[in-house]
Amino acid sequence: MKINVADILREIAADQDFEGELILGDITWQEEPLRFKGPLHVKGRIVNGGEVLVLTAEVRGTILLQCGACLESYEQNLDFSFGARLKSSPDDENPDYFLYEGNEVDLSDIVLEFLLLEIPIRRRCREDCKGLCPECGTNLNYQTCKCGNTGESDPDLVFDERLKALQDYFSTKGKEV
Repeated sequence: MKINVADILREIAADQDFEGELILGDITWQEEPLRFKGPLHVKGRIVNGGEVLVLTAEVRGTILLQCGACLESYEQNLDFSFGARLKSSPDDENPDYFLYEGNEVDLSDIVLEFLLLEIPIRRRCREDCKGLCPECGTNLNYQTCKCGNTGESDPDLVFDERLKALQDYFSTKGKEV
């Protein structure tokens, strides 16, 4: 999505509203696929601040992510806003500026950078996702494991007797909170 800013470059404090659809291609991020379910809706304003253009925008859309526990794909709604500063030439003193060329601002890379900040670190298809059995790979959300894995064979899942005093410390069962 490109925005022609020729009109606002002539006068300091001039501004321009924009709204449109931004189509981003599917990417791999942190070695996991990110797929976009349709275009992203982008709405915002660009203001001429003299040596910089000040961009504010809101983005809405849906992205398909992969659950980190069961590896199933799920939809994540995106609804975020951001602000950015743009310059026509690189600034060695402040690398946080985005660059634009000529009279056009290309929003693709700018929106993608802020979108990646909105993706949850711990990606789960739902809060109570049970994940996969570490022994046989059964998706425990849909089936009961048939390999008989109770967790006792995994030393990381065995209860440490030294922590017995803390076993119910954080539990709220039967207690008022």
